[in-house]
Amino acid sequence: MASVGFGTPLDDRTHFAFLAETSRCLGDSLDFQSTLETAAGLALPHFGTWCMVDVIETGGSIRRVAIIHPDAAKQQAAREYYAAHPPCKDDPIGAPRVIRTLESEFVVVASSETLGDLPDEEHRNLLRELGARSFLMVPMRARGRTLGAITFVSDAQRQYDDADLLLAEDLGRRCAMALDNARLFRESQDLRVSAEDALARAEAAREDAAFAARRADALRAAADAARHEAEIANKSKENFLTTMSHEFRTPLGIVLGYVGLLNDEVAGPINDGQRKQLQRIGTASTHLLRLIEEILTISKVDAGRGEPDLESADLSALLRDAVALLAPMAEAKKISLALDLPDAPIVFPTDPGKFRQIVFNLAANAVKFTKTGAVRLGLREEEETLVLRVSDTGIGISPEDAEHLFESYWQVRATDQRYPAGTGLGLSITRQLARLLGGDVAVESIAGEGSTFTVRLPRPTWSGVNQLSEQRSLVEYRERRKRASRVAERPVLAPADPRRR
Repeated sequence: MASVGFGTPLDDRTHFAFLAETSRCLGDSLDFQSTLETAAGLALPHFGTWCMVDVIETGGSIRRVAIIHPDAAKQQAAREYYAAHPPCKDDPIGAPRVIRTLESEFVVVASSETLGDLPDEEHRNLLRELGARSFLMVPMRARGRTLGAITFVSDAQRQYDDADLLLAEDLGRRCAMALDNARLFRESQDLRVSAEDALARAEAAREDAAFAARRADALRAAADAARHEAEIANKSKENFLTTMSHEFRTPLGIVLGYVGLLNDEVAGPINDGQRKQLQRIGTASTHLLRLIEEILTISKVDAGRGEPDLESADLSALLRDAVALLAPMAEAKKISLALDLPDAPIVFPTDPGKFRQIVFNLAANAVKFTKTGAVRLGLREEEETLVLRVSDTGIGISPEDAEHLFESYWQVRATDQRYPAGTGLGLSITRQLARLLGGDVAVESIAGEGSTFTVRLPRPTWSGVNQLSEQRSLVEYRERRKRASRVAERPVLAPADPRRR
Protein backbone atom coordinates (compact mmCIF):
# COMPACT_ATOMS: atom_id res chain seq x y z
CA MET A 1 0.00 0.00 0.00
CA ALA A 2 1.39 3.37 -0.97
CA SER A 3 2.25 6.14 1.44
CA VAL A 4 -0.25 9.04 1.30
CA GLY A 5 -1.37 12.10 3.22
CA PHE A 6 1.20 13.20 5.68
CA GLY A 7 3.38 10.06 5.28
CA THR A 8 1.05 7.81 7.34
CA PRO A 9 0.64 4.42 5.64
CA LEU A 10 -3.00 3.67 4.83
CA ASP A 11 -3.40 0.00 5.71
CA ASP A 12 -6.60 -2.04 5.46
CA ARG A 13 -7.53 -1.51 9.08
CA THR A 14 -7.16 2.25 8.73
CA HIS A 15 -9.13 2.09 5.51
CA PHE A 16 -12.07 0.29 7.11
CA ALA A 17 -11.91 2.36 10.28
CA PHE A 18 -12.06 5.56 8.18
CA LEU A 19 -15.05 4.32 6.16
CA ALA A 20 -16.83 3.10 9.30
CA GLU A 21 -16.38 6.45 11.04
CA THR A 22 -17.47 8.31 7.91
CA SER A 23 -20.60 6.13 7.56
CA ARG A 24 -21.46 6.74 11.21
CA CYS A 25 -21.16 10.50 10.77
CA LEU A 26 -23.17 10.44 7.58
CA GLY A 27 -25.91 8.36 9.22
CA ASP A 28 -26.21 10.52 12.34
CA SER A 29 -27.62 13.58 10.61
CA LEU A 30 -30.07 14.41 7.85
CA ASP A 31 -28.71 17.96 7.46
CA PHE A 32 -26.76 17.27 4.29
CA GLN A 33 -24.54 20.38 4.36
CA SER A 34 -23.21 19.89 7.89
CA THR A 35 -22.91 16.15 7.22
CA LEU A 36 -20.84 16.71 4.09
CA GLU A 37 -18.60 19.16 5.92
CA THR A 38 -18.04 16.58 8.69
CA ALA A 39 -17.30 13.78 6.21
CA ALA A 40 -14.92 15.98 4.22
CA GLY A 41 -13.12 16.97 7.42
CA LEU A 42 -12.63 13.29 8.34
CA ALA A 43 -11.18 12.58 4.89
CA LEU A 44 -8.64 15.41 4.92
CA PRO A 45 -5.89 13.51 6.84
CA HIS A 46 -5.98 10.83 4.18
CA PHE A 47 -6.28 12.85 0.95
CA GLY A 48 -4.87 16.34 1.35
CA THR A 49 -4.71 19.67 3.06
CA TRP A 50 -8.17 20.97 2.16
CA CYS A 51 -11.26 20.02 0.14
CA MET A 52 -14.39 21.39 -1.53
CA VAL A 53 -17.86 19.84 -2.00
CA ASP A 54 -20.11 20.82 -4.94
CA VAL A 55 -23.77 19.78 -5.44
CA ILE A 56 -26.12 20.05 -8.41
CA GLU A 57 -29.10 22.37 -7.88
CA THR A 58 -32.62 21.71 -9.21
CA GLY A 59 -32.10 23.86 -12.29
CA GLY A 60 -28.79 22.16 -13.19
CA SER A 61 -26.47 24.81 -11.78
CA ILE A 62 -23.59 23.90 -9.45
CA ARG A 63 -23.34 25.23 -5.89
CA ARG A 64 -20.24 24.95 -3.72
CA VAL A 65 -21.68 23.96 -0.33
CA ALA A 66 -18.51 23.24 1.66
CA ILE A 67 -14.91 24.48 1.74
CA ILE A 68 -12.76 22.87 4.49
CA HIS A 69 -9.25 24.19 5.32
CA PRO A 70 -7.33 23.87 8.59
CA ASP A 71 -6.29 27.53 8.37
CA ALA A 72 -9.36 29.64 9.25
CA ALA A 73 -8.07 32.72 7.40
CA LYS A 74 -7.34 30.77 4.22
CA GLN A 75 -10.71 28.99 4.49
CA GLN A 76 -12.48 32.38 4.72
CA ALA A 77 -10.54 33.72 1.73
CA ALA A 78 -11.51 30.65 -0.34
CA ARG A 79 -15.17 30.90 0.65
CA GLU A 80 -15.34 34.59 -0.25
CA TYR A 81 -13.75 33.97 -3.64
CA TYR A 82 -15.96 31.02 -4.60
CA ALA A 83 -19.05 32.83 -3.31
CA ALA A 84 -18.27 35.59 -5.81
CA HIS A 85 -17.09 33.15 -8.51
CA PRO A 86 -19.24 29.99 -8.27
CA PRO A 87 -18.33 27.07 -10.54
CA CYS A 88 -20.14 26.90 -13.89
CA LYS A 89 -21.54 23.61 -15.17
CA ASP A 90 -19.76 24.19 -18.52
CA ASP A 91 -16.26 24.78 -17.03
CA PRO A 92 -13.72 22.67 -18.97
CA ILE A 93 -11.78 21.65 -15.81
CA GLY A 94 -12.45 20.93 -12.17
CA ALA A 95 -15.58 19.58 -10.50
CA PRO A 96 -17.95 20.57 -13.36
CA ARG A 97 -15.98 18.34 -15.75
CA VAL A 98 -16.08 15.41 -13.31
CA ILE A 99 -19.84 15.88 -12.88
CA ARG A 100 -20.34 15.84 -16.65
CA THR A 101 -18.06 12.85 -17.41
CA LEU A 102 -18.66 10.88 -14.18
CA GLU A 103 -14.96 10.02 -14.23
CA SER A 104 -12.56 10.72 -11.35
CA GLU A 105 -9.49 12.87 -12.12
CA PHE A 106 -5.95 13.43 -10.82
CA VAL A 107 -4.41 16.84 -11.43
CA VAL A 108 -0.81 17.72 -10.46
CA VAL A 109 0.27 21.34 -10.62
CA ALA A 110 3.99 20.75 -11.40
CA SER A 111 5.10 24.36 -11.59
CA SER A 112 3.99 27.95 -11.42
CA GLU A 113 3.71 27.95 -15.23
CA THR A 114 0.77 25.57 -14.94
CA LEU A 115 -1.08 28.08 -12.74
CA GLY A 116 -0.33 30.69 -15.34
CA ASP A 117 -2.70 28.94 -17.74
CA LEU A 118 -5.68 29.93 -15.55
CA PRO A 119 -7.39 33.01 -17.06
CA ASP A 120 -8.41 34.57 -13.72
CA GLU A 121 -5.45 36.20 -11.98
CA GLU A 122 -7.34 36.41 -8.68
CA HIS A 123 -7.95 32.66 -8.87
CA ARG A 124 -4.24 32.01 -9.58
CA ASN A 125 -3.20 34.12 -6.61
CA LEU A 126 -5.69 32.30 -4.35
CA LEU A 127 -4.38 28.87 -5.33
CA ARG A 128 -0.78 30.01 -4.73
CA GLU A 129 -1.78 31.38 -1.33
CA LEU A 130 -3.52 28.14 -0.40
CA GLY A 131 -0.57 26.06 -1.64
CA ALA A 132 -2.62 24.00 -4.12
CA ARG A 133 -0.24 21.55 -5.85
CA SER A 134 -2.24 18.33 -6.37
CA PHE A 135 -5.99 17.67 -6.93
CA LEU A 136 -8.15 14.53 -6.62
CA MET A 137 -11.77 14.88 -7.82
CA VAL A 138 -14.47 12.17 -7.58
CA PRO A 139 -18.19 12.31 -8.47
CA MET A 140 -21.00 11.78 -5.95
CA ARG A 141 -23.63 9.45 -7.43
CA ALA A 142 -26.47 7.50 -5.77
CA ARG A 143 -29.57 5.63 -6.99
CA GLY A 144 -28.72 6.40 -10.61
CA ARG A 145 -28.48 10.16 -10.02
CA THR A 146 -25.39 12.37 -10.07
CA LEU A 147 -25.59 14.68 -7.09
CA GLY A 148 -22.24 16.51 -7.21
CA ALA A 149 -18.48 16.04 -6.70
CA ILE A 150 -15.78 16.16 -3.97
CA THR A 151 -12.41 17.82 -4.64
CA PHE A 152 -9.36 17.09 -2.41
CA VAL A 153 -6.39 19.48 -2.63
CA SER A 154 -2.85 18.78 -1.40
CA ASP A 155 -0.12 21.33 -0.83
CA ALA A 156 2.52 18.80 -2.02
CA GLN A 157 3.33 17.72 -5.54
CA ARG A 158 1.86 14.35 -4.85
CA GLN A 159 0.74 11.64 -7.24
CA TYR A 160 -2.47 9.98 -6.00
CA ASP A 161 -2.56 6.24 -6.70
CA ASP A 162 -5.34 3.71 -7.40
CA ALA A 163 -5.85 2.96 -3.70
CA ASP A 164 -6.49 6.65 -3.07
CA LEU A 165 -8.91 6.69 -5.97
CA LEU A 166 -10.88 3.67 -4.75
CA LEU A 167 -11.13 5.07 -1.25
CA ALA A 168 -12.12 8.52 -2.50
CA GLU A 169 -14.77 7.06 -4.84
CA ASP A 170 -16.13 4.92 -1.98
CA LEU A 171 -16.35 8.07 0.12
CA GLY A 172 -18.09 9.87 -2.79
CA ARG A 173 -20.72 7.13 -3.03
CA ARG A 174 -21.33 7.20 0.73
CA CYS A 175 -21.63 10.98 0.71
CA ALA A 176 -23.96 10.80 -2.30
CA MET A 177 -26.16 8.23 -0.53
CA ALA A 178 -26.31 10.42 2.59
CA LEU A 179 -27.11 13.41 0.42
CA ASP A 180 -29.88 11.54 -1.41
CA ASN A 181 -31.27 10.24 1.89
CA ALA A 182 -31.36 13.78 3.17
CA ARG A 183 -33.14 14.85 -0.03
CA LEU A 184 -35.70 12.04 0.32
CA PHE A 185 -36.23 12.89 3.98
CA ARG A 186 -36.70 16.55 3.13
CA GLU A 187 -39.17 15.66 0.36
CA SER A 188 -41.06 13.29 2.68
CA GLN A 189 -41.24 16.06 5.26
CA ASP A 190 -42.47 18.48 2.64
CA LEU A 191 -45.06 15.92 1.52
CA ARG A 192 -46.12 15.34 5.10
CA VAL A 193 -46.50 19.08 5.68
CA SER A 194 -48.38 19.40 2.38
CA ALA A 195 -50.61 16.48 3.34
CA GLU A 196 -51.29 18.04 6.73
CA ASP A 197 -52.05 21.38 5.07
CA ALA A 198 -54.32 19.65 2.56
CA LEU A 199 -56.05 17.78 5.37
CA ALA A 200 -56.50 21.02 7.29
CA ARG A 201 -57.87 22.74 4.19
CA ALA A 202 -60.18 19.79 3.53
CA GLU A 203 -61.43 19.91 7.10
CA ALA A 204 -61.96 23.67 6.84
CA ALA A 205 -63.74 23.15 3.51
CA ARG A 206 -65.90 20.45 5.08
CA GLU A 207 -66.81 22.77 7.93
CA ASP A 208 -67.53 25.57 5.44
CA ALA A 209 -69.67 23.21 3.38
CA ALA A 210 -71.56 22.08 6.48
CA PHE A 211 -72.11 25.70 7.47
CA ALA A 212 -73.18 26.58 3.92
CA ALA A 213 -75.59 23.62 3.93
CA ARG A 214 -77.08 24.76 7.23
CA ARG A 215 -77.27 28.30 5.92
CA ALA A 216 -78.89 27.07 2.69
CA ASP A 217 -81.45 25.10 4.71
CA ALA A 218 -82.20 28.19 6.78
CA LEU A 219 -82.52 30.35 3.67
CA ARG A 220 -84.68 27.70 2.01
CA ALA A 221 -86.94 27.58 5.04
CA ALA A 222 -87.12 31.38 5.09
CA ALA A 223 -87.86 31.41 1.36
CA ASP A 224 -90.60 28.80 1.81
CA ALA A 225 -92.09 30.82 4.63
CA ALA A 226 -91.90 34.01 2.57
CA ARG A 227 -93.43 32.25 -0.42
CA HIS A 228 -96.21 30.91 1.75
CA GLU A 229 -96.86 34.37 3.16
CA ALA A 230 -96.79 35.82 -0.37
CA GLU A 231 -99.28 33.21 -1.54
CA ILE A 232 -101.56 34.05 1.37
CA ALA A 233 -101.17 37.76 0.62
CA ASN A 234 -101.88 37.24 -3.09
CA LYS A 235 -104.89 35.12 -2.26
CA SER A 236 -106.14 37.74 0.14
CA LYS A 237 -105.56 40.47 -2.43
CA GLU A 238 -107.32 38.47 -5.11
CA ASN A 239 -110.27 37.76 -2.83
CA PHE A 240 -110.44 41.43 -1.91
CA LEU A 241 -110.29 42.59 -5.52
CA THR A 242 -112.86 40.03 -6.60
CA THR A 243 -115.22 41.11 -3.82
CA MET A 244 -114.54 44.77 -4.54
CA SER A 245 -115.17 44.22 -8.23
CA HIS A 246 -118.49 42.57 -7.54
CA GLU A 247 -119.53 45.19 -5.01
CA PHE A 248 -118.52 48.06 -7.34
CA ARG A 249 -119.80 46.66 -10.60
CA THR A 250 -123.30 45.95 -9.26
CA PRO A 251 -124.15 49.57 -8.30
CA LEU A 252 -122.28 50.90 -11.35
CA GLY A 253 -124.38 48.66 -13.56
CA ILE A 254 -127.50 50.02 -11.88
CA VAL A 255 -126.28 53.59 -12.35
CA LEU A 256 -125.57 52.99 -16.04
CA GLY A 257 -128.95 51.30 -16.41
CA TYR A 258 -130.81 54.30 -14.98
CA VAL A 259 -128.72 56.64 -17.12
CA GLY A 260 -129.85 54.67 -20.15
CA LEU A 261 -133.49 54.83 -19.02
CA LEU A 262 -133.30 58.58 -18.50
CA ASN A 263 -131.63 59.06 -21.89
CA ASP A 264 -134.45 57.05 -23.46
CA GLU A 265 -136.92 59.42 -21.67
CA VAL A 266 -138.74 56.51 -20.04
CA ALA A 267 -139.48 58.68 -17.02
CA GLY A 268 -140.39 61.69 -19.13
CA PRO A 269 -138.77 64.15 -21.52
CA ILE A 270 -135.38 65.71 -20.65
CA ASN A 271 -133.76 68.87 -21.95
CA ASP A 272 -130.31 69.29 -23.52
CA GLY A 273 -128.70 70.39 -20.29
CA GLN A 274 -129.97 67.34 -18.46
CA ARG A 275 -128.83 65.06 -21.27
CA LYS A 276 -125.35 66.59 -21.07
CA GLN A 277 -125.20 65.92 -17.33
CA LEU A 278 -126.38 62.33 -17.89
CA GLN A 279 -123.66 61.86 -20.50
CA ARG A 280 -121.04 62.95 -17.95
CA ILE A 281 -122.45 60.55 -15.37
CA GLY A 282 -122.31 57.70 -17.91
CA THR A 283 -118.75 58.56 -18.97
CA ALA A 284 -117.52 58.67 -15.38
CA SER A 285 -119.25 55.41 -14.52
CA THR A 286 -117.86 53.66 -17.60
CA HIS A 287 -114.38 54.93 -16.81
CA LEU A 288 -114.62 53.61 -13.24
CA LEU A 289 -115.90 50.24 -14.47
CA ARG A 290 -113.02 49.92 -16.93
CA LEU A 291 -110.52 50.85 -14.20
CA ILE A 292 -111.84 48.04 -12.00
CA GLU A 293 -111.56 45.48 -14.83
CA GLU A 294 -107.98 46.50 -15.64
CA ILE A 295 -106.89 46.33 -12.00
CA LEU A 296 -108.29 42.80 -11.84
CA THR A 297 -106.39 41.81 -14.99
CA ILE A 298 -103.08 43.11 -13.61
CA SER A 299 -103.61 41.37 -10.27
CA LYS A 300 -104.19 38.03 -12.02
CA VAL A 301 -101.03 38.38 -14.10
CA ASP A 302 -98.96 39.44 -11.07
CA ALA A 303 -100.29 36.49 -9.09
CA GLY A 304 -99.12 34.09 -11.78
CA ARG A 305 -102.64 33.10 -12.78
CA GLY A 306 -102.44 34.47 -16.28
CA GLU A 307 -100.98 31.40 -17.94
CA PRO A 308 -101.78 31.35 -21.67
CA ASP A 309 -104.33 28.86 -22.91
CA LEU A 310 -102.95 28.21 -26.37
CA GLU A 311 -104.90 27.03 -29.36
CA SER A 312 -104.74 27.54 -33.10
CA ALA A 313 -107.02 30.42 -34.07
CA ASP A 314 -107.85 32.46 -37.14
CA LEU A 315 -106.42 35.78 -35.98
CA SER A 316 -107.62 37.59 -39.11
CA ALA A 317 -111.23 36.89 -38.09
CA LEU A 318 -110.44 37.87 -34.52
CA LEU A 319 -109.05 41.21 -35.75
CA ARG A 320 -112.24 41.85 -37.71
CA ASP A 321 -114.30 41.12 -34.57
CA ALA A 322 -112.33 43.74 -32.62
CA VAL A 323 -112.80 46.32 -35.38
CA ALA A 324 -116.52 45.64 -35.43
CA LEU A 325 -116.74 46.46 -31.71
CA LEU A 326 -114.75 49.67 -32.14
CA ALA A 327 -116.51 50.84 -35.30
CA PRO A 328 -119.26 52.84 -33.50
CA MET A 329 -116.64 54.73 -31.45
CA ALA A 330 -114.61 55.53 -34.59
CA GLU A 331 -117.66 56.60 -36.59
CA ALA A 332 -118.78 58.88 -33.76
CA LYS A 333 -115.46 60.71 -34.14
CA LYS A 334 -115.64 60.54 -37.95
CA ILE A 335 -112.33 58.69 -38.27
CA SER A 336 -111.85 55.59 -40.37
CA LEU A 337 -110.80 52.13 -39.28
CA ALA A 338 -108.78 50.21 -41.85
CA LEU A 339 -107.54 46.64 -41.89
CA ASP A 340 -104.40 45.47 -43.65
CA LEU A 341 -104.69 41.68 -43.88
CA PRO A 342 -103.44 39.05 -46.33
CA ASP A 343 -106.00 37.26 -48.47
CA ALA A 344 -105.52 33.92 -46.74
CA PRO A 345 -106.53 33.48 -43.10
CA ILE A 346 -103.72 33.74 -40.56
CA VAL A 347 -104.01 30.65 -38.36
CA PHE A 348 -101.56 30.92 -35.48
CA PRO A 349 -101.27 29.19 -32.08
CA THR A 350 -101.89 31.71 -29.29
CA ASP A 351 -104.30 32.54 -26.49
CA PRO A 352 -107.25 34.08 -28.39
CA GLY A 353 -108.65 35.87 -25.33
CA LYS A 354 -105.39 37.55 -24.43
CA PHE A 355 -104.62 38.39 -28.06
CA ARG A 356 -108.11 39.92 -28.42
CA GLN A 357 -107.46 42.08 -25.34
CA ILE A 358 -104.11 43.23 -26.79
CA VAL A 359 -105.81 44.23 -30.06
CA PHE A 360 -108.71 45.94 -28.32
CA ASN A 361 -106.47 47.89 -25.91
CA LEU A 362 -104.21 49.19 -28.70
CA ALA A 363 -107.04 49.95 -31.14
CA ALA A 364 -109.24 51.64 -28.51
CA ASN A 365 -106.26 53.71 -27.36
CA ALA A 366 -105.55 54.76 -30.97
CA VAL A 367 -109.18 55.77 -31.57
CA LYS A 368 -109.31 57.69 -28.29
CA PHE A 369 -106.29 59.88 -29.11
CA THR A 370 -107.00 60.42 -32.82
CA LYS A 371 -109.05 63.50 -33.72
CA THR A 372 -108.98 63.22 -37.51
CA GLY A 373 -107.61 60.76 -40.01
CA ALA A 374 -107.47 57.01 -39.62
CA VAL A 375 -106.53 54.10 -37.42
CA ARG A 376 -105.03 51.16 -39.29
CA LEU A 377 -104.57 47.62 -38.00
CA GLY A 378 -102.21 45.26 -39.83
CA LEU A 379 -101.39 41.61 -39.26
CA ARG A 380 -98.59 39.60 -40.86
CA GLU A 381 -96.73 36.38 -40.20
CA GLU A 382 -92.98 36.86 -40.70
CA GLU A 383 -91.22 33.49 -40.63
CA GLU A 384 -92.07 32.10 -37.16
CA THR A 385 -93.27 35.42 -35.70
CA LEU A 386 -96.71 37.04 -35.71
CA VAL A 387 -96.53 40.82 -36.19
CA LEU A 388 -99.44 43.09 -35.25
CA ARG A 389 -99.22 46.81 -36.06
CA VAL A 390 -101.69 49.47 -34.91
CA SER A 391 -101.07 52.91 -36.46
CA ASP A 392 -102.93 56.17 -35.96
CA THR A 393 -102.75 59.80 -37.02
CA GLY A 394 -103.38 61.04 -33.50
CA ILE A 395 -101.55 63.32 -31.11
CA GLY A 396 -98.42 61.18 -30.92
CA ILE A 397 -96.00 61.21 -28.04
CA SER A 398 -92.56 62.69 -27.36
CA PRO A 399 -89.47 60.46 -26.97
CA GLU A 400 -89.24 61.47 -23.29
CA ASP A 401 -92.77 60.31 -22.57
CA ALA A 402 -92.38 57.17 -24.69
CA GLU A 403 -89.93 55.79 -22.08
CA HIS A 404 -92.75 55.71 -19.47
CA LEU A 405 -95.63 54.78 -21.76
CA PHE A 406 -95.93 51.17 -20.56
CA GLU A 407 -95.68 51.93 -16.83
CA SER A 408 -98.76 51.24 -14.74
CA TYR A 409 -100.94 54.30 -13.95
CA TRP A 410 -98.68 56.60 -15.98
CA GLN A 411 -100.44 59.04 -18.33
CA VAL A 412 -99.27 61.69 -20.75
CA ARG A 413 -99.84 65.12 -19.32
CA ALA A 414 -102.03 66.33 -22.16
CA THR A 415 -102.93 70.01 -22.29
CA ASP A 416 -105.68 69.37 -24.82
CA GLN A 417 -108.85 68.70 -22.78
CA ARG A 418 -110.63 67.34 -25.87
CA TYR A 419 -108.98 63.97 -25.31
CA PRO A 420 -110.42 61.96 -22.39
CA ALA A 421 -108.07 60.83 -19.65
CA GLY A 422 -107.49 57.08 -19.39
CA THR A 423 -106.74 54.82 -16.48
CA GLY A 424 -103.03 54.56 -17.23
CA LEU A 425 -103.28 50.74 -17.25
CA GLY A 426 -104.24 49.77 -20.81
CA LEU A 427 -100.75 49.84 -22.33
CA SER A 428 -99.18 48.31 -19.20
CA ILE A 429 -101.62 45.40 -19.44
CA THR A 430 -100.92 45.11 -23.16
CA ARG A 431 -97.18 44.69 -22.60
CA GLN A 432 -97.70 42.20 -19.77
CA LEU A 433 -100.00 40.10 -21.94
CA ALA A 434 -97.59 40.24 -24.89
CA ARG A 435 -94.71 39.08 -22.71
CA LEU A 436 -96.92 36.39 -21.20
CA LEU A 437 -97.32 35.07 -24.76
CA GLY A 438 -93.53 35.12 -25.24
CA GLY A 439 -93.35 38.40 -27.18
CA ASP A 440 -93.29 42.14 -26.55
CA VAL A 441 -94.72 45.45 -27.73
CA ALA A 442 -92.87 48.55 -28.89
CA VAL A 443 -93.90 52.04 -29.99
CA GLU A 444 -92.69 54.49 -32.62
CA SER A 445 -94.20 57.94 -32.34
CA ILE A 446 -93.80 61.56 -33.36
CA ALA A 447 -95.56 64.21 -31.33
CA GLY A 448 -98.38 65.76 -33.35
CA GLU A 449 -98.18 63.20 -36.18
CA GLY A 450 -99.25 59.85 -34.76
CA SER A 451 -97.99 56.58 -33.33
CA THR A 452 -97.39 52.99 -34.41
CA PHE A 453 -97.51 50.17 -31.87
CA THR A 454 -95.89 46.88 -32.96
CA VAL A 455 -96.54 43.57 -31.20
CA ARG A 456 -94.33 40.58 -32.01
CA LEU A 457 -95.33 37.11 -30.82
CA PRO A 458 -93.12 34.08 -31.54
CA ARG A 459 -94.70 30.81 -32.61
CA PRO A 460 -94.85 28.48 -29.59
CA THR A 461 -92.57 25.44 -29.94
CA TRP A 462 -93.44 23.53 -26.78
CA SER A 463 -95.78 20.57 -26.90
CA GLY A 464 -99.25 20.71 -25.46
CA VAL A 465 -100.66 23.37 -27.78
CA ASN A 466 -104.23 22.51 -28.60
CA GLN A 467 -103.91 22.21 -32.37
CA LEU A 468 -107.43 22.78 -33.63
CA SER A 469 -107.95 21.91 -37.23
CA GLU A 470 -107.79 24.81 -39.61
CA GLN A 471 -111.32 24.19 -40.82
CA ARG A 472 -112.77 24.15 -37.31
CA SER A 473 -111.08 27.42 -36.33
CA LEU A 474 -112.20 29.11 -39.54
CA VAL A 475 -115.80 28.06 -39.04
CA GLU A 476 -115.80 29.21 -35.42
CA TYR A 477 -114.41 32.67 -36.14
CA ARG A 478 -116.55 33.20 -39.22
CA GLU A 479 -119.60 32.59 -37.08
CA ARG A 480 -118.34 35.15 -34.58
CA ARG A 481 -117.78 37.58 -37.43
CA LYS A 482 -121.35 37.12 -38.65
CA ARG A 483 -122.73 37.72 -35.16
CA ALA A 484 -120.62 40.87 -34.78
CA SER A 485 -121.75 42.10 -38.21
CA ARG A 486 -125.39 41.66 -37.23
CA VAL A 487 -124.82 43.69 -34.06
CA ALA A 488 -123.15 46.54 -35.95
CA GLU A 489 -125.78 48.47 -37.89
CA ARG A 490 -123.21 50.17 -40.08
CA PRO A 491 -120.38 48.78 -42.27
CA VAL A 492 -117.41 47.62 -40.24
CA LEU A 493 -114.67 49.24 -42.29
CA ALA A 494 -114.51 52.86 -43.35
CA PRO A 495 -112.26 54.12 -46.17
CA ALA A 496 -108.67 54.45 -45.08
CA ASP A 497 -107.23 57.90 -44.66
CA PRO A 498 -104.34 58.35 -47.10
CA ARG A 499 -102.19 59.96 -44.39
CA ARG A 500 -100.00 57.29 -42.87
CA ARG A 501 -96.78 57.43 -40.95
